[in-house]
Amino acid sequence: MLETKKVLMQVVHEGRSLSTLFDALNEAERPAIQSLTYATLRDWNHAQALSSEYVSKKPSKELDALLTVAAMLIKNQGGVQNQYAVPTIVNEAVKAAGMSPKTKHAQGLINAVLRKVATAVQNNSAPKAQFGLPYPDWWLRRIRKAYPDQWERICSHQQTPPPLSLRVNQMITTRADYGVKLEGSGIAYQIIAELAGLPLESALTIDTPLPVSQLPEFMKGAVSVQDAGAQLAPVLLSPQKGERLLDACAAPGGKTAHLLEAILAEPAELIALEIDAERAKKIVNTLIRLRLLNNQVHVITGDASRQDWWDGNLFDKILLDVPCSASGIVRRHPDIVFLRRSEDIARLVEIQRAILENAWAMLKNGGILLYLTCSIFPEEGEEQITRFVKDHANALRLEAPGQLLPSEHHDGFFYGLLKKHQP
Repeated sequence: MLETKKVLMQVVHEGRSLSTLFDALNEAERPAIQSLTYATLRDWNHAQALSSEYVSKKPSKELDALLTVAAMLIKNQGGVQNQYAVPTIVNEAVKAAGMSPKTKHAQGLINAVLRKVATAVQNNSAPKAQFGLPYPDWWLRRIRKAYPDQWERICSHQQTPPPLSLRVNQMITTRADYGVKLEGSGIAYQIIAELAGLPLESALTIDTPLPVSQLPEFMKGAVSVQDAGAQLAPVLLSPQKGERLLDACAAPGGKTAHLLEAILAEPAELIALEIDAERAKKIVNTLIRLRLLNNQVHVITGDASRQDWWDGNLFDKILLDVPCSASGIVRRHPDIVFLRRSEDIARLVEIQRAILENAWAMLKNGGILLYLTCSIFPEEGEEQITRFVKDHANALRLEAPGQLLPSEHHDGFFYGLLKKHQP
């Protein structure tokens, strides 16, 4: 609980990303801290309302974070991932407080507050908020405006833990054969045969999420964890053997790998471009695990809005998974609602526009470009592509799903497909 409190402090009060914080944790400790952190962030408003009800004055940041974790556990006591008895939760919170000089003085307060929280939960008299996640007002205004009949359902979906969705590596095995391995390991699963009217040949979801270390042949490259909504990219881009491909903004490499799996790792050349050198290493590691790295695949550190990394040879097809607000993948990354600011959106839209313009100049006549975001804000998706087609006479918009909204089975993504042609 103490380590979770530290992580929450860094997210909520310092604006740090969970992915960065989790990378710094000890491998053995990470799963438990990660699970507890995600659960607390998804239920932040409810837990805050519970704990603050019984604190007479605003607590310090350290005390507030600790009370919030414990209140969340008490509120959800008896759930699948929380079998701790209330006295255990209270005792662990008091013990964690005693391990820090900033909260040691408040052990008595923590004990008293949490026992009152437990009583309120037991009597079903606990205060309630509309959503567990603390969506900023500007965020909710954007969602309401864009989706007046769907915004509450969107936000509700994003409160829930995501499914464990997998992509079977078709170079190593088939979905049917991997299903047999799952059954042999006692792991229940469901096939995801299609999404948005498009076939998915490699997608399935595990009924009860579990560590990837327990998945058959995960380290041998048989499968990857990937949301079903993200698995549409190769279906739409339809890469072919012998084509020159660019995956811009490619880290951590999931879509790069999927492109290669679709053509049995036989492009004329595939460039995976990433602006961050450390994140570029993750692409390499991903491709090594999946046995996809060869002489035709090049991971390059470079800026997708610039051409100083480019050799001048045009590409047949380009995948642009551009930087965005990530507003469509909140249930996988609940820290997003704590980190994003309203002014970020305009800045991201300008970055996306610059990348799209730059990539278009690198595409062959007759070539295909797939623009992709994990956002549900129209400025980053539909409005971006509509503007681009209007401004470019040689841009033909092809059929694609457009905006996918978060659902039980997948996160929120936008897909825009363009063909370059002489006007």
